[in-house]
Parts: sequence; structure tokens; C-alpha cells
Amino acid sequence: MKKVWMAATISSLLLLTACSGSGIREDLDQILNDTFNEEKDYRAVQDDLEEREKAEQQLFEEIMALTKEQQDLVAEQAQEALDSANERLEFLQAEKESMQSAEVNFAEIDGVIESAEEESVKADLEALKAGMLERFTAHDRFAEAYEELIVRQKELYEMLKNDESTLQMLQEKAAEVNKQNEQVQLAVTEFNELTQQVNDLKDTTLERLSKSEE
Repeated sequence: MKKVWMAATISSLLLLTACSGSGIREDLDQILNDTFNEEKDYRAVQDDLEEREKAEQQLFEEIMALTKEQQDLVAEQAQEALDSANERLEFLQAEKESMQSAEVNFAEIDGVIESAEEESVKADLEALKAGMLERFTAHDRFAEAYEELIVRQKELYEMLKNDESTLQMLQEKAAEVNKQNEQVQLAVTEFNELTQQVNDLKDTTLERLSKSEE
């Protein structure tokens, strides 16, 4: 059977640097650091998600090596995989809530933009805001794709528990899982690229603000 690849959730952190001073730069730095802190639960679940993914992959490979005469063991391991998939749904929910809190916090940048007097500063802040909002939207797309992947994986595990499932049925479902996993990988790549872009915008904006306040 075609291998069912799991989606490794890649953690791409929004790296921040503390600054001292006053005015726009200090306000922006505070908002960014608070936003980073709100994402702590998102970062915290990455290792747990990856651990479950690897364990489920191993379980799936072990299950497919079993025979029809070992259906009891197949069902037992498939249930273990199901339990793991449900745990991943819980981790994903925690991740989504963390990112939503971060987005709410980041909305405070509107006040910083309004207080900026120089048009060039406003333009930099608007670009940073747009980039971050696009990043949050990209995470929404990832979460939606990843949740759909888990749903399809759970369907596969349920089929494995059923001794009436044929090899063809399992292969077709495995193909669905693999296809959805491709969508997840695309979403992960997009999110990571946008995170890097936001990091670059953040660095550039803080550097320009620092020079303007000298």
C-alpha cells in the first residue's frame, strides 16, 4: 500500500528583540513582544504534534504488516492511532486559540499607526500590519487543512478496525490522506514563508524607527 505520510508541523517562530527607548518604536516593540507571548501555546504544542504524527506513522506501518489472522491486534493498534489523532485535534485547538489571542493583541498596532506623524513611518507600520494579518490568515488555512487531514486519517483508522474493509478500500482512503497531506504541506510552507517576511519587516521597521529617533 502507498505510504501514508504524516504532516510534520513546522514551527517557525516570530523572533523578537527587546528595545529600550520611548515613542513609536517602544510601543511597537511592546505590541510585538506581547503578540509573541500570546503565541506561546502555539509554539508549545509543536513537539507534541510531531511526536504523535511519528507514532501514528509507525503504528500504521506496523498494522499494514499484520495479517487478517491478527485482526484483534490490528483493531487494537488502530484504536491507539485513533486516540492519538484525537489528541492532535486537541493540540490543534489549543494552537488555534493561541493564534487567535495573538491576533487580537496585535490589533493594538492600529493605535501606534494613528499616533505616527511621519508618512514614511505610517507606511512601514501599515506594511507590517498587512504582513502579520496575512500570516494569521495563512495559519487559519493551515489549521483548516490539518484538521481535514486528521478527519481523513481517523476514517482510515476506523476502516482498519473493520475486518470487512478490503485492500482496495484502504488504498483509496490512504490516497485521500496523502492528497490532503499535500495541501497541509503547502499551507505549512506558506505560513513559514510569511513568518519570515514578517520577521524581515519587523527588523526593518524597528531599525528605521531607531534611526529616526536618534
